[in-house]
Amino acid sequence: MQAMTSKERLLAAFRCQEVDYVPMNMHFWHNPRHPRATWRSERERLALYREWGWDALVSISPALTPSPEVRVELSHESVGGERHLRQVWHTPAGKLVEALRITDDWLDAQRVSDFLPFLDDFRGSRYVEVAVKTDEDVDLLAYLFPEHNPRDMEQIQRGHAAARALADEFDVPLVVEHYAGMDWLTWLYPVKEAVLRVVDNRPAMKRLLEIINRACRRRLEALLALGVDAVDRRGWYESADYWSPEIVEDLATPCLRSEIEETHRAGIPHLYLMATGIMPLLPLLSSLPFDCLHGAEPAYGGQDAAEIRRRLPGKSMWGGISGPEHLGRGAPEQTERAVERAFEVCGRRGFILGMAVGIRQDWPEENLEACERAWRRLRAADG
Repeated sequence: MQAMTSKERLLAAFRCQEVDYVPMNMHFWHNPRHPRATWRSERERLALYREWGWDALVSISPALTPSPEVRVELSHESVGGERHLRQVWHTPAGKLVEALRITDDWLDAQRVSDFLPFLDDFRGSRYVEVAVKTDEDVDLLAYLFPEHNPRDMEQIQRGHAAARALADEFDVPLVVEHYAGMDWLTWLYPVKEAVLRVVDNRPAMKRLLEIINRACRRRLEALLALGVDAVDRRGWYESADYWSPEIVEDLATPCLRSEIEETHRAGIPHLYLMATGIMPLLPLLSSLPFDCLHGAEPAYGGQDAAEIRRRLPGKSMWGGISGPEHLGRGAPEQTERAVERAFEVCGRRGFILGMAVGIRQDWPEENLEACERAWRRLRAADG
């Protein structure tokens, strides 16, 4: 078969089409930086990936900021030996007040100057006081997540122009990192509280998600109109680790199905990111027409890659190995065997070798080298 560019190879793999060889795409954890992550710009990163022979892509995440009418008041407090960040969101219809513990590993919170966004995995376990406490508070989110924000649209246009130019320069896909759905519940609340609020007051939580999903949707529409190559929709916390299939179907599926349809109308593939808690959702996932399941974790949480492949026919899989287990632990021989097993289970069509998490700075370099070595040996083999 004729050699393909990374763009051609990845997009074909997402769609379960024939490829010249199985692509590999992985990313690095940004803080602390991995010894290989020596780049100082996105252009330098893409050049290094090309030098390594890895398949790269350019990601774009649309701006989602509060309405210009919102004023944010920040203050720092010391409480019982802990550092707390108190954030007051003043809107035309009232205010939302929250407080969070600041820890040494939460660098974004230590450096915040304007406001601390809600989209942050560090939030859930560090809440002292949540912002959205009552049904009335839910309605105020329309100011924090406005459907229309000219400032955001200007940023989206500028960001798209720069990202599109880089993607075209290196002949790689431009992929939207799309944040919508139930992950927002685990950013707005500690996980246990999020679950209890859904159980005790599902109408309010459904209203909350509708407000945020509308804002996210408008920004996705803007990027689809500008032109992108794929959409990678995050569903990390939308899984059965937290929710019953019935709750996922009720709160997540309508929005997700609509986004998939809109993505397909734009003529591009739709990817869905979920690492664990997948198995109980397979009947539901099989009914959704997304193109690629991204990030299934093969070593933890009981994911069965062979069963996933069997139950999701026609969908590709981006994953196959576990970062913490297969790159972070053990010997290179074990890493090579894990890659071999991934190819045995996933085959050659509709498979992108990778993992859900970024490569950490303390994972043995020899394991990463073993992964690369096995991939190069197996990627063009029949399967």
